[in-house]
Amino acid sequence: MFEVDPGEWEAISADDRASIGDWDFPADDGETPSIPAGLDEWVHEAQLCAPGLATLGLLTATPFELLSEEGRSLSLRRMTEYAAYVEGLKAELTALIAGPVPASLHEARDDFSAHEIAVATKSSVYAADRQIALARDLVSVLRATGAAMRAGDVTAAQALALHDTTGQLPVEVARAIEARVLRRAAIQSLRNFKASLARAAAALDPDFVKRSKEARAEVEVTHTAFGDGVGQLYVRGPLEITTAIHMALTAYAAKTKDSLGGTVDQRKLAAVRDWAEIDLASADTPSHHRRLPTVNVVIDLATLFGLRNHPAEIPGVGPLPADAARWLLADGAPLRRLIIDPLTGHLLDYDTSTYTVPPDLADYLIAKNVTSAAPHSTVDSRLADMEHNIPHDQRGPTDPINVTPVDRRWHRSKTHGRWRYRKREDGAVIWTSPTGLTCQVDPYDYRTAPVGSS
Repeated sequence: MFEVDPGEWEAISADDRASIGDWDFPADDGETPSIPAGLDEWVHEAQLCAPGLATLGLLTATPFELLSEEGRSLSLRRMTEYAAYVEGLKAELTALIAGPVPASLHEARDDFSAHEIAVATKSSVYAADRQIALARDLVSVLRATGAAMRAGDVTAAQALALHDTTGQLPVEVARAIEARVLRRAAIQSLRNFKASLARAAAALDPDFVKRSKEARAEVEVTHTAFGDGVGQLYVRGPLEITTAIHMALTAYAAKTKDSLGGTVDQRKLAAVRDWAEIDLASADTPSHHRRLPTVNVVIDLATLFGLRNHPAEIPGVGPLPADAARWLLADGAPLRRLIIDPLTGHLLDYDTSTYTVPPDLADYLIAKNVTSAAPHSTVDSRLADMEHNIPHDQRGPTDPINVTPVDRRWHRSKTHGRWRYRKREDGAVIWTSPTGLTCQVDPYDYRTAPVGSS
């Protein structure tokens, strides 16, 4: 697919290549080059060849620990070029598996190629969507970029940046931008490449001014959990709205200085917390699976009683220090006992025969899985469907084995796309694709230390 006319792109010139090395890149003729006596010379020999299986074998056979510092640096740079070469091959294969863009919404709903690619690449189905979009672009619109990747002159990150910038533009505009930025892509850092890309888009896209004005509508509010018991809220939107919010938080911090103490930022966070608690407690707050939004904290009994100090955890979000979890409980936070198997770290069994998934069973399954029990899914289990593996109208029970939180796209793949799964007694879910690929999804592991440690 990549053996196409690269348009206006040309492989990096000898003069430009001299700025990053002293070697030209003749075509790989498929024969393994001769191996010089010295190991560093061996690496230099690999530098003389364009990416290909023979030269890759030459480079990977090198005992890196015996190279000089220069030889190791040269090897690392060459490996980076090979990574681009392999990513180009992966994009070609991905495009073949995915096929052309579906011609209609109906065809798109019945296209489950992303599920196959997700399992093959150990990624979420949404990450597979992104891989497919890039791959299709490289074999149709950005063909010169695909050729440059196979030559080792453009990295996967550069190709993705180009795709993201030009993905919504007319083909002729996208190719004009591509032709301009590829000329020096091989000798640019990713940051400099993106700067060149932004300048080219501003100069060549006739709708650039209009699109920049529309950027105000690209609002983003995201929450990121870190591994040290803290999280981050990120807000992006129209300047007058973010300014008003900031002024309100600043005023709250000034008003509560004497009563709350602490830093200005701590009091601003308290303002956001107070608003959230009021809103979550209101009668019109929407529910999911008949559950109001809740923040659950999982903690083992020994830590709860102060005998140990294992971290607690907010399922699906991240760990908390033991003292913080005990403070929440002492402050009157509601407690639901979730018993953990010390050998597996999984929540133990729960039983119900009720047809409609009751809130307590939903709570159990959500805490047991944390995310959708589908291959490489990152969808929060609180937002997933409570899927009956054996349908209720076929006498499928509503219990922890037959009911599983599965996000909507994977639910549809099972219903309409010939995917299937089975669930073991321990809660592990084994999915099988129409082509026979399998992927096991285990319950969340709440263990805080290896078995046998205190």
